[in-house]
Amino acid sequence: ALIGKYLNGYMGPGAAEHVPPGFDHWMAMLRLNFYGPVFSENGIKVELNDTVYQTDFIRDWVVDFLSSKRDKSKPFFLMVTPFAPHTPATPAKRHEGMFEGATFPRFDSFNPSDDIQQTRPAWIKDLPPLTQDQIDSMDNFYRNRLESLQAVDEALGKIVATLRDLSLEDNTYFFYTADNGQHFGSYRIPAGKRQAYESDVLVPFLVRGPGITPGVRSTQVVQSVDLAPTFLELATRNSEKRPIAASYPLDGKSLVPLLHGEAPASPKVNRFRWSALLEMYGGSSNIGLRYKNMSAWYHNHMFPNTYQAIRVVNGPGWAKDANLLYVEWCTCEQELYNMTADPHQVSNIVESADFGLVNSLSHLLVGLGDCKGSSCYEFDPGRFGEEHISISRKLRSREDIRNAIRDRLPCHNPPNMSAYDAVLGRKFFAASLPVPEPFHFGFPYSDGDEVPQDVLDLWNEYEHYFY
Repeated sequence: ALIGKYLNGYMGPGAAEHVPPGFDHWMAMLRLNFYGPVFSENGIKVELNDTVYQTDFIRDWVVDFLSSKRDKSKPFFLMVTPFAPHTPATPAKRHEGMFEGATFPRFDSFNPSDDIQQTRPAWIKDLPPLTQDQIDSMDNFYRNRLESLQAVDEALGKIVATLRDLSLEDNTYFFYTADNGQHFGSYRIPAGKRQAYESDVLVPFLVRGPGITPGVRSTQVVQSVDLAPTFLELATRNSEKRPIAASYPLDGKSLVPLLHGEAPASPKVNRFRWSALLEMYGGSSNIGLRYKNMSAWYHNHMFPNTYQAIRVVNGPGWAKDANLLYVEWCTCEQELYNMTADPHQVSNIVESADFGLVNSLSHLLVGLGDCKGSSCYEFDPGRFGEEHISISRKLRSREDIRNAIRDRLPCHNPPNMSAYDAVLGRKFFAASLPVPEPFHFGFPYSDGDEVPQDVLDLWNEYEHYFY
């Protein structure tokens, strides 16, 4: 069963009738209003009046599902996805003003000086200092987020209490996580979530359930792609049924060995996974009209915001004791941060770092950027070393690395922003492929943009060229 947000774009004509295969109970939001949301209930559109608070409705639906709707003769899988604390993070009326006076944390990266700002890549380095009005607005948004989360906390407590009353608590696995982080004024960027920095990509991840020792904290690297294989294994782990196999390669791996103590929680070398891929293609988060006269601004987003990045933590060989963030931008700019010494990514050390380290990081990033299935986590360090040696002979300088980035990572900009490619001397992306003009630079829309149906039809026909 699912209740809450499903996917971006799940709205518009025909959306309500679409119920993905495998769900017996479907209650996905078509309109994300905090008061008066609209749902698809098993393929039928349900509009709630504007007195109904979204998170409370989700809470009550879950309690009803657990108490009466589910098939009590079978195990269940339930995905609960309230929209809070996403923008606009409207709190329930009973929680309004609860965090009056609260302000978002001002880290070292907040609204930095010009000398620090100029070490940023792409459009970020050109951003002017934040105004007091912007800072006040972000403080208000931060308070709304805290207040809107109170109903989520109440819902979670009610769900756990219901399972306890039904004698199901001790036999149920709970996974608590989020889909993204949030920055507030870091590097002069207004509140958003589409950068590779730790504020945007680090999310809470808590698990409890049978066989899990309470209070254990793991330093192993895990990602959201690990959830699907974990759920598949848990579904049949203690039964005589055959393990459920995925119908396509999964880029993640089951977390069950970590959850049940079958793998060390905090080893010196992270054998479970020691490098995580981070990617963004297209534009920034909504940034506001203040920047509309900047050349990078387009439809309230900043371009280019296309990059690939990796987090490397306690790996083998050259990555021993590492705690690094490395980023390659489609503009051929690079970032490297020592996350132990610089947890808020203020000092970009890519130019002063050892070339061998940068070279190794770049090759690892290329490998992960094109991986599929088990190759995303089961590459052998020794074998990778041999491949690295053979490739590194071709890349003898930092300029070689930047040229390699230019050749493989196109900027996914809207068609009328082609000046970036002219500046870089780069051919249109997919210029040699039979791709229509709107997609020469990738998909020219971002979250929240209204995409014409004829453009969607074209994209469905040609998107395979982009992967």
